Amino acid sequence: MNAAWDRAFLEGVHDEAGRRTPLAMRFGLRAWATPPWAQDIGAHADTPAILRLLAAPPAPLVVLDLAPGIPAPESLPPGCWTLERHTRQVALTGQEDPIAAWPAHRRKQFNRAEREGMQVHRIRDVRSLVALHQASRTRKGLSSDAEPLERLMSELLKEPGTQAWEITNAAEETLAGGLFHGSDDGRCIYGFGGQFRNATPGDTSRATVLLIGTAQRHAAAQGDGCFDFGGSADPGVDRFYAEFNAEKVNKARLVYMAPMWRPLLRLRRPDLFPR
Repeated sequence: MNAAWDRAFLEGVHDEAGRRTPLAMRFGLRAWATPPWAQDIGAHADTPAILRLLAAPPAPLVVLDLAPGIPAPESLPPGCWTLERHTRQVALTGQEDPIAAWPAHRRKQFNRAEREGMQVHRIRDVRSLVALHQASRTRKGLSSDAEPLERLMSELLKEPGTQAWEITNAAEETLAGGLFHGSDDGRCIYGFGGQFRNATPGDTSRATVLLIGTAQRHAAAQGDGCFDFGGSADPGVDRFYAEFNAEKVNKARLVYMAPMWRPLLRLRRPDLFPR
């Protein structure tokens, strides 16, 4: 996992703000979890150490996301369970141009974006990327704290495997942007992204396609073997990722939950329970 995550006592397991303490309390509950922007706890996380953590949990709620393709332990301690999730990935190894492998309609969108005068710029001011990301979360009704997010993005941009791009139209208005970071297993991960929806219908979609194509080309050029879309629980976003010939790759989420908190969390966070 990228060094910017400021790892905690277990490889890749951290709190929400990258500190070495459990997550902030919500509803009077302490939790220890993979931060949303980390996607997973790293491809080389030690399974025996994870099981020791779950056997003696540091908080009433523990949520650990394993890296894509890493199977969950067969036997978990009492009070723990596994949830199946997934991400979407595109192999970059051996491809001269990743865009050549896209479906025709996505290639047409990419080419049209360039013909219409859309431009790709490296992001210099991380605040513009934070604004894009926050705008997308606001539209979806999701809360997000801009201050720690800006600090994290600033640190990520110092890492050699990170790339960040902004897409503008011919009038130099920002349409979309994203940050793509490395990992410890050769993935380039679509970590953060967003769009402003005040443009002509279709512009934002083409700008996002141009953004993804630029990131995939750059990732291939720097030797990354895989482009990971990061996964999304939104079915519409997941279908969008699939349209880049991105294959579904399963991920496991390990959950420990103290019995006394289960009634409240079943109401507040039903996604943490098996269906």
